[in-house]
Amino acid sequence: MSPPYRAVLILVFALLVLPAAWLVAPPAVAVGTTSTVLPAPAEAAGEAAYSGEAQAARVVLPDAPSVGAPAAILINTDDGRVLFEKNADVRRAMASTTKIMTGLLGLEHLDYKGTVTASQNACDTGESEMWLEVGEVVPVEQLLYGLMVMSGNDAATCVAESVAGDVAAFVDMMNRRAEQLGLTNTHFANPHGLDAEGHYASARDLATLGAYAMQSSAFAEMVGTASITFDWAGHAVKREMANHNKLLGSVAYVTGIKTGYTGNAGYCLVGSGSQDGVNLVSVVMGAMTSPACNEDTTKLLEYGFALYKKQTLVEAGTVLAEVPIPYEVDRRLQLVADEPLVRTLHLEETVSQTVEYPEMAPLPVKAGQALGKVVCMVEDKVVGEVSLVAATTLARPTLNDKLSYYWARFSGWLQSLVS
Repeated sequence: MSPPYRAVLILVFALLVLPAAWLVAPPAVAVGTTSTVLPAPAEAAGEAAYSGEAQAARVVLPDAPSVGAPAAILINTDDGRVLFEKNADVRRAMASTTKIMTGLLGLEHLDYKGTVTASQNACDTGESEMWLEVGEVVPVEQLLYGLMVMSGNDAATCVAESVAGDVAAFVDMMNRRAEQLGLTNTHFANPHGLDAEGHYASARDLATLGAYAMQSSAFAEMVGTASITFDWAGHAVKREMANHNKLLGSVAYVTGIKTGYTGNAGYCLVGSGSQDGVNLVSVVMGAMTSPACNEDTTKLLEYGFALYKKQTLVEAGTVLAEVPIPYEVDRRLQLVADEPLVRTLHLEETVSQTVEYPEMAPLPVKAGQALGKVVCMVEDKVVGEVSLVAATTLARPTLNDKLSYYWARFSGWLQSLVS
């Protein structure tokens, strides 16, 4: 067969057979997704994105505070990260921070809307009181506020007797619960915190206990109350309660938790604070004065907040992927983030982004239709995700669209033959 005749046959085959095959078998739309890992976003809008290595290299952490108390710790309650510690595992007298456990067990075992009766033993406990009277029928809610706000030792004994029948049985409950919570350097000898042999805790254990207790909304509400007033049965005046934690109401971010003082323990404070999505618990044990204890607590909390920064990980409308459009030669559908993703992260944390999207745009598609997602992670923990949506509407292709598409492909193929 002569070369000119062979060329004519190839041309006829190309003109008749190939277009028909292309029309019968349009381009397939992938069902799976494509994942692309992107570097962490820029810290501020308009700043170029940077890699995790570059971010880590330029992080400058604030100086750790100078804490005068002999023992202290600061933790992030959301992930348990220890941000500061000083002699955090030393066993020390804990004073009225004991009442964190007493209040927790009281909430768990007493009817919050019920009542209990104050005994002679409870009223004789001594020192800090909510002024219970023998035989007084006191609402449980008021009793627990008297425990956690007024730091009443009489309230602590009343809670113990109401929960367990007597103080000794309640102390056994306290120690069993401490063991359950993994408090290896804690032992209780009473429910109120007055100095006693074998009554101690470490700063780390108190932080663990405080963080756990704050998961209870009722507990958090009590310890975050600066002052409250209740009716006082048999009295013309109200029972007014002022919190011993003077940081409440005077420092905006402080949310709790419990003060304590005895001659053996010194001044103690299990503090808590929340700011910009960061939740912290601090512990200061053995401070020389109440002002010094408060100063150490605020130093710790402010240092903790300084270790975190609110970051925009994804900005709304950002183009994060482009996918081919069926029956289009040089056009792609842009996929954009449908909302911003803002998180507060530790300065040393680096963020990776995984973008998932289809290999080809499904048709038809409406603007705003979700077609993928971007997932932001710190190491192996997901910190947030945002849907990727179509930036524009695409109609179902017409026969003319398909013919035009195949003609463009066929023309390109012919050019490749003769070039």
